[in-house]
Amino acid sequence: MDKPLPLQLEEIFFPVQQVHANPEHDPTGDRTGTKILNTFNVQQIEGQSGVWGAELVIECDRETSVNPPYFFKLQAFAMVRADNSLDNAGAQALATTITFSALVGAARERLMDLTSRAPWGRFMMGVMQLQTQPISAGAGGAKN
Repeated sequence: MDKPLPLQLEEIFFPVQQVHANPEHDPTGDRTGTKILNTFNVQQIEGQSGVWGAELVIECDRETSVNPPYFFKLQAFAMVRADNSLDNAGAQALATTITFSALVGAARERLMDLTSRAPWGRFMMGVMQLQTQPISAGAGGAKN
């Protein structure tokens, strides 16, 4: 029998959910021109041993997008708990991988749901790749 991962997802929620239909969108024009900005951070929650929080913010890049159907901003937050078999570095690495995948999928589904009855039809965000940067003192995340 497979051993469960030493880290469990405990919570995902959306503190910010904003979607506005673009009144200037041309439904017969380019439908692939929406550019997405995102930031992603993972940090250990103070005072809670083994608990890590992750935040993903995605939004339409109004400056570089071409004919976007919607302007949006979603902030998604996840909490995970590591068991005591992991040291801090291992827990942070696993928390980063798991929460990024979970939050991107949840944000994609939420954005499709929010736009499903909107004037330009549902919007599906494409795939995103986690690109980590070296972690400096006090920082715990990545920016794409």
